[in-house]
Amino acid sequence: MLDASITLTENAMAAVAAFQRDEAQFQGLDLRVYLSGKGCDGFDYGVTFDQRMTEDIAFKVNDRLSVICDPSSIEFLQGSSIDWVDDERGRGFLVNNPNHRKFRGKFYKKPEWKAKLLGSTPQN
Repeated sequence: MLDASITLTENAMAAVAAFQRDEAQFQGLDLRVYLSGKGCDGFDYGVTFDQRMTEDIAFKVNDRLSVICDPSSIEFLQGSSIDWVDDERGRGFLVNNPNHRKFRGKFYKKPEWKAKLLGSTPQN
């Protein structure tokens, strides 16, 4: 278990606690953050409740909860914070990545980023 490099805001922790209290299917699961896509403006992120896999990297939030991430994505999520929003943007978990700007543009159109995410060697 690593030190907390992916964190949750107070709002996110309250939302997780409510989901786990009120919804049986979320009890005992960790909160997974993942890359759900890539566009010109950088990565899109997803957050869900999930079982921890052996290869996952875990960031302990408290005695009952960890944030988990697959090893291929951690480089792109390190330092992120997960918030819970319920406003004009919508309702749900929101990933705030202070490094998001680094992952924009043509550099990440290269095969290297995809290979890194997929855990393979880029094809030349």
